[in-house]
Amino acid sequence: MRPGVPCPDWSVVTSPVVKDAVLAMFESEHILNRWSGYSPAEDRVRAALLGLYAEQGRAPTIDVLAARARLDTAEARGQLAELRQRDLVVLSRDGERIIGAYPFTDRDTGQRVKLDGRTANAMCAVDALGVGAMLRRDIQIDSRCHRSGTAIRITTRDRGRAIAVARPETTVVWLSLRYEGGSAAHSLCTVTVFFATDDHLEAWHKDQPADMRGVRLSLAEALEAGRAIFGPSLAGIDARTGSAQRLDALSVGG
Repeated sequence: MRPGVPCPDWSVVTSPVVKDAVLAMFESEHILNRWSGYSPAEDRVRAALLGLYAEQGRAPTIDVLAARARLDTAEARGQLAELRQRDLVVLSRDGERIIGAYPFTDRDTGQRVKLDGRTANAMCAVDALGVGAMLRRDIQIDSRCHRSGTAIRITTRDRGRAIAVARPETTVVWLSLRYEGGSAAHSLCTVTVFFATDDHLEAWHKDQPADMRGVRLSLAEALEAGRAIFGPSLAGIDARTGSAQRLDALSVGG
């Protein structure tokens, strides 16, 4: 992702299921294949955008983002256009408004992440689990079972690197691998969701198309996936400025 920061972070992956799922995301034209090799300027704008999302719980205006990234507005628009092509950010159709920057979104997806008293929407269940590791903060996730509507609450420990409490304890995740239209937000994120039990997941799965691609993950495995994908996003970067810094010094809002 940047010098000395590989993405995904394979060091956190112990599950063969997670490894296979993340590798599938590197297939031609799949999402993680589109994320590779972006420029330092794009990286700076993305880091600043993620930092502002974490601080505000919503997307900033392009003017505010430009100021944070120390660019003029025209330059910021240009970098956002590049990031949009890579599916690292989601913009309005006219490009005038930021709607999302994985793992965050302004849309109400039902995946709410509470961080330092602020609440933000995550793109999907795995993105929600990845927020804590990305920001090195413990978080609370509030969601509902995609089948039954049962309330789900998850908290993390060890600065987002482990599950502290899950209610219900039987919560599992379906990780969709269906990537279409160059937009994860409008394809796989819509069905990468929590289920209160395996029974609920199985009942839902029976109603889905036979060719639907995806995998069932335990909560610990889903956290591994989130850590592997999003943990490197701000490693070595100060999200408040977009500048490089020591990895162990990163502290958003703290």
